[in-house]
Formats: sequence, C-alpha cells, structure tokens
Amino acid sequence: MEQTLMHKETIWNKSYVCTILGNLMLGLGHTAVNPLVATYMKYLGASAELTGFLTGMFYGVAVICLPFAGLLMTKFDKRKLLIFVWFLGAAANVGYALFPSVPVFFAFRFLSGVQFSLVGPLMLAIASDHLPKGQLAYGLGFYGLCGAIGASIAPAIGERILIFGTNLKNENLGFMLMFFFGSAVFLLALIPSCMVAPDAKSEETVASAGSWYMNIFSKHAMPSGLLMLLIGVSFALINTYVFEFAKEQGIEGAGIFYLVFTIMLAASRPLSGYFTIKLGLTRIVFPGLILFSCSMLVIGYSGSLWMSLIGATLAAVGYGSAQPSIQAMSIQSEPAIRRGVATTTMYVGYTSGLFLGPFLGGLVYSGSSYAFMFKTGIIPGILALTLFVAIIPAYKRRVDELDKMQ
Repeated sequence: MEQTLMHKETIWNKSYVCTILGNLMLGLGHTAVNPLVATYMKYLGASAELTGFLTGMFYGVAVICLPFAGLLMTKFDKRKLLIFVWFLGAAANVGYALFPSVPVFFAFRFLSGVQFSLVGPLMLAIASDHLPKGQLAYGLGFYGLCGAIGASIAPAIGERILIFGTNLKNENLGFMLMFFFGSAVFLLALIPSCMVAPDAKSEETVASAGSWYMNIFSKHAMPSGLLMLLIGVSFALINTYVFEFAKEQGIEGAGIFYLVFTIMLAASRPLSGYFTIKLGLTRIVFPGLILFSCSMLVIGYSGSLWMSLIGATLAAVGYGSAQPSIQAMSIQSEPAIRRGVATTTMYVGYTSGLFLGPFLGGLVYSGSSYAFMFKTGIIPGILALTLFVAIIPAYKRRVDELDKMQ
C-alpha cells in the first residue's frame, strides 16, 4: 500500500545524518577529480582514443563490480565495508598524485572504479536502514540533495586547485594538489562513517538471505534498475553534451544552464520525498517522468538561452521528483537483509545508463546534430513511463507480501 500520511518518527537520527554527510563528501571527492581526467590524460600525452577509454573505464569497472557489492553487504557489516572503501578511494587518488604516468593511472583508475561501485550502494543502503519506513522517499530526497550539493561545487574547486598549483610552480603540482584534495576529502569522510551504527548480523539472519549467488542480483529490484537505466541514458546527454549543443546553436552562457539545473534539482529532491508521503508514489513519479521526458524536446528545440533554461528546469524537477521514489521502490522490494542487493541492482541499471547515454548520443549526433540528438532523448523517457505503468501493480503486490511476512 502507498504511504499517504506523515509518519511520526523523525528521519534525523545520528546514523542517517552521518550517511548524508558522507554522500556530500562523495560528491566533493569524485566530482573535483573526474571532470579533469581528460585534461590530465592530455597532460600525460595520452591519445584521444586512450583518454576516452580510461574515462569510460571508470563506469565500466563499476558496472562489472556492482553485483558483488550486494553480496558483500549481505554477508558483512556495512559500516566496516564503508570505512574500507573510503581508504580505497583515498589510496587511488594518492596513486594518481605520486605516479604521473599512463600505465599507473590505468591501475589506479581501476581501483577508483571498484570504490565507486561499492560506496554509492553502501551509503544508500545504510541511509535506508536508518529511515522510518513511511519516510523512505523523503529521507532519500535529502540524501540526494547532499550529493548534488557536493557534485555541483566540486568541479570549480578542482579547477581552482589545479590553477593554483600550476601558477605556484607547474601543471604537475596543480594536478598533484587536486588529487591530494580528493584523497583528503575521502579520508575526512571516515569521521562520520565511523559514527554510523554497526549492522552486525546473526548467522541466522545472513542465512535467511539465501546462497551467495542469490545475493548478486535482485529480480524484484530489476524493474527499478531498468527505470534508472532509461533515465540515466537521457540524463547522461545533459551531463555530456550541453556545452557542445550551445556552441552549435550559438547560445552564450551555457554554464548558467547547469547552475539552474543544480538549483532546481537541489530544491526538488527533498520536496518530492515530502509529497510522496502526502500523495503517494505514483502521483509523484508519473508526472516527474513526463516532465523529464518533455525537457529533452524543449532543450532540443532551444534556440536561445531562456528556452534552454526552461528545459533545464523541467529536467531538474522531473529527475529530482522521480529518482528518490524509484530508489525507494528498489529498496522496498526486498527485506532488510537484502537491501544491499536491491540497491546494487538499481545502481547497475543507472550506471549502465550513464555509460550508454554518451555512446548512443554520439552515434545519433554523427548522422545528424546535437539538437536532434537531444530530441531523441525523449524516447528513453517514454519507455520509462510505459515501464513504470506496467510494473506498479507488481510492485504493490510485492510490498504487501513483505508487510505480511514481518
């Protein structure tokens, strides 16, 4: 049954607050470094093909490793795993800083991909463990807000650190300081992570999750993963091609697009969770997907900055409304012991969408234009709408089934 009344329990407990602080630091640490990877590869003298491979490899490794993250979360204490992955991310950034060569970067880029595959699902599962059931989407809205804030300010921080180090001595120092910043943020994230309550499991609880191979993938969370895959394909177009689209259309001030998108996304995520409690999941996700789909057309037809900003607003509100509720759907489709499996299944879909989006968009652009490419971005949105309508009855039956088992 959809929750339509405000739950009396508060979401603001220590473990949840520590987790959203960790998500803020994840956004800072990763996004301060990742946008400048291509620049770093060029500095090291890598070819364009190799640069593209190493940039995409980050997501490719994550997709491969993600299913095993669910297995680890089922079997082990999630807090200890989270502490380990922060150390792993810090080590990768130290490796980038101290060993400026393409082969070494390849090795540490692999470690970064492994860390990325673990840290997001881990924190999402931990956050959901400490949220009242009736306020799951509400809490995940604030969780996503913190990640969005970190990711929005981090690229400017990374760029300023690079410029500072370059002006101070040379470009090598600039990159070194940037990577050390990423490492320091991940180490700082250890503080709130150590304050999260442990989730030590009894042997009986672990055994109830089934054999190891049953904890690699969740068939019940797969529909949510497919939804996030389709959304991720269109979302990746916005992340990747807006500046090139603006150049093609002669639109100046494209950076304002991302500013508006970030502000509206930050506002819509917690609000969507609140209204999910009041109105129910279906009444939030369905219009959210409609707005997100329509935004692709608005952006594609934009011939001026103001029209592109309307597209940015629609995309942010649509995406920010739908995402927390779809995440909640994946988590609520499994019992507590298998939440890690559910979150990783959802993340496999979303990361696959981020990986496929730029590739498919590039194929469309090669035979047309960036404007047409954005217009075709409505197709994944329409497919997501259709899929959502199809899976809602099964999702409700599954939630009722789990409620009866408790």
